[in-house]
Amino acid sequence: MTADTDPSPSAKGATSSGTRMRGFGFPRVWQHVLLACGCALAITLLVTSYLQSSQGSNALDEVLRQSAQVDHVDQLQMQLVDAETGVRGYLLSGDAVYLEPYERAIGALDDAIANLREDFADKPADHGRLEQFIALVRAKQQAMADAVAERTLIGEQDEDLLGNVLMDEARQQIYALRASLLADVGRSIESSKRRFGLTRIVGIVMATGSLLLLLLLFAVIQRQSELRERLAAMLENENSRLERLVAARTDDLSKLARHLAVAREDEQARLARELHDELGSLLTAAKLDASWIKRKLPAELQVAWQDRLDRLQQTLTSGIALKRRIIDDLRPPLLKDLGLVEALRALCEDFALGNEIAVDAELPESSDEVDEERALTIFRLAQEAFTNIRKYSRARHVRLLLVCDQHVARLEIVDDGVGFDPQEVASDRHGIAGMLHRVQIYAGSFAVESAPGAGTRVMAEIPI
Repeated sequence: MTADTDPSPSAKGATSSGTRMRGFGFPRVWQHVLLACGCALAITLLVTSYLQSSQGSNALDEVLRQSAQVDHVDQLQMQLVDAETGVRGYLLSGDAVYLEPYERAIGALDDAIANLREDFADKPADHGRLEQFIALVRAKQQAMADAVAERTLIGEQDEDLLGNVLMDEARQQIYALRASLLADVGRSIESSKRRFGLTRIVGIVMATGSLLLLLLLFAVIQRQSELRERLAAMLENENSRLERLVAARTDDLSKLARHLAVAREDEQARLARELHDELGSLLTAAKLDASWIKRKLPAELQVAWQDRLDRLQQTLTSGIALKRRIIDDLRPPLLKDLGLVEALRALCEDFALGNEIAVDAELPESSDEVDEERALTIFRLAQEAFTNIRKYSRARHVRLLLVCDQHVARLEIVDDGVGFDPQEVASDRHGIAGMLHRVQIYAGSFAVESAPGAGTRVMAEIPI
């Protein structure tokens, strides 16, 4: 109940530290607000820039169009002046050379008038003035044609007063049209200036807002950076504490597992001694008694009880052999008497004879580097591997390899059996789990490589 109601000091410290961290951190809702404001400013700047560029482009197009309209009026005026100048020269001198500029100007008047009609198509208020001006131009054109014809047919004439009057009126109309167009250009420029001024104000406001937002974001990032540093320090301290705790617990578990393994081996050794001393003596005495009874029985009883006596002696012999095999499994005598290499060699020979499997043993000349405890672990690994091969693999050939040096003892057992999927049967193979735990006691490495139809390879390395 105490564990449920009273948190540990570390938990309390973590809770209070977490509370301080939340108080120190920038509120998440304000982070969202800043992000939204940043997005809004970015979109506004993009829209403003697009509108400014569009308005600037439209204003420039409008000014160019109005300037072209003024140029059309000026061109028409120049054409009229050139035509009048040519006519005056011809009237005074009679030389046909002066008619060349007149003829060029007259040929271009129709195009100039068409351009003016197109320029003033969207200005209904100036249509009356334009038509009046075009009528004056046509009248002036006709007057000049009549003057040229009279000078050509009749000869030198008096001054062309009608042409002068029409030219003066045409100039006045041109000045009026030009003034109207220049006024439109001025209004367009003023409108563009106002729009650019408004855009500049909006740009200044947006830039100021962006600067403030950047300062706020910098403050948030700075605070978050400080928070991350504090959290990283806390996590590092907590991880170090947990690593020390895990290392201590792992060391305790390793010591406990080693103690249990040693205790189990000691218990098996004690059972082996008990079986050897007590059960062995009983079975041997029983076998001796059975032999004595067989010898002492009368001949007629020996014939009647021969089968039973023989079966009794065979049973006692089998019991003695079973006792010896159990003792060998509990505590192999060769391991203690002759060492690891001879014990493994005997294990391979017994396995090959009992299961009709070819066993190749690659063993070193000696295993003096391996102490008794680790030698027993290596022997148990090989014993368990052979047991699994006998039960499951249906192998025809097995290879056992033992390599010992000053630092590690490496055991490798390979068979050509049916194999298995280690991922599927790892939880069901308690023998493999036991082998792994035996190796982990000494901080060694253990691996099983297998696949269906590809045999099995068991590898273990135990530091010496």
